Amino acid sequence: MKANLKPSVRLELDELRQRLQEAEETLDAIRSGEVDALVVSGPGGEKVFTLEGAEHPYRVLVESMNEGAVSLSKDRTILYCNSAFARMVGVSLDRIMGNDVCEFVPEEDRETLKKLIKQASRASVRAEMTLLPSSGDPLPTQFSLNPVDLEGKPSVGIIVTDLSERRRNEQAEAAVRMRDEFLAIASHELRTPLSTLVLRLGLLERHAQAADMDQVKASVSRAKDQTDRMRRLVDRLLDVSQLASGRLSLELAPNDLGRVVKEVAERFSEDAANARCEFRLKVADGVNTYLDGFRLDEAIGNVISNAIKYGAGKPVEVELKVDDGNATLIVQDRGIGIPVEDLSRIFGRFERTTISHNYGGLGLGLYIAKQVIEQHDGSIRAETRSGGGARIVIELPLVKSTDGKG
Repeated sequence: MKANLKPSVRLELDELRQRLQEAEETLDAIRSGEVDALVVSGPGGEKVFTLEGAEHPYRVLVESMNEGAVSLSKDRTILYCNSAFARMVGVSLDRIMGNDVCEFVPEEDRETLKKLIKQASRASVRAEMTLLPSSGDPLPTQFSLNPVDLEGKPSVGIIVTDLSERRRNEQAEAAVRMRDEFLAIASHELRTPLSTLVLRLGLLERHAQAADMDQVKASVSRAKDQTDRMRRLVDRLLDVSQLASGRLSLELAPNDLGRVVKEVAERFSEDAANARCEFRLKVADGVNTYLDGFRLDEAIGNVISNAIKYGAGKPVEVELKVDDGNATLIVQDRGIGIPVEDLSRIFGRFERTTISHNYGGLGLGLYIAKQVIEQHDGSIRAETRSGGGARIVIELPLVKSTDGKG
């Protein structure tokens, strides 16, 4: 028996059927992939999430990241970046979009970045890269580049990680390692003369009791040598402390550099003889520079001392000449030499060559020499000597005479 429905109810049923049919057609289209959405089945039935609703959490996630996020077109144009990247480069978002990403790295790194982007169009690639903020220091970062597909168009996505904190931690760890190594070396270097001094004092006491004055004098002389060695070690530590704090001051005045070189060579003549090193001294006359005699004496002494130590048993040459308007001092030996990779590193604090660990020393002599020479507006460099050994070259500006001649 067919029920008689009111026209208004019949109309409402027809509308519900129409809406149900449209919903079924939409669900079919979603299931077949004709519509960008997600259908999730659950106890309460199927739920539909459209692309717009699904994207929102990811956008929030990307914007809240500490890492920078950038998407590029195939010609390296920035299509999108998050706030973190904008903070890294110190530029507002609206001034970043549409620019070439290479504009935000140093000029010397741009070709490298172009090659990385080209590689990333095919496979993931990772490399360290420096960003240039609009203000402040360059920022060390790591670029992780990946191929992405944006609406059917091949693109490249970049995740940019700030490495500055990691670098600071690495530097701090390196400083701690350097400190520990230095303390170990310093303890050894100070213990050696101290042990010898204690031994000599014991011998001195026995010789004094036996009234053997010749042996007393010999023991006193050797004890004095050890105390002098300890004094030099302590002086070097003090110099490093003053250099690090910027308290090392110079008293510059016009002076004869040749006289200073001769005095240093004379002071080390006994050390050279004990090391069986023939001292070959060639000093030009009238080589005048502005210098602090005490500090420059120490710097040159450090260089000559190294030549004797590493060139034992072979000649050591010390030459002072005028060359290209500068006073040039060359100290060369025929010892173990300096590996090419160490030529600049040996002037660092606590640094020694990779082949010198069988020799004593704090690794401070050349560091102090370099600091003192540079405070004299001069330069110092190491070279590998042809035929074996090492050459240290020091250049200092000459005092200009009133007639314009050096």
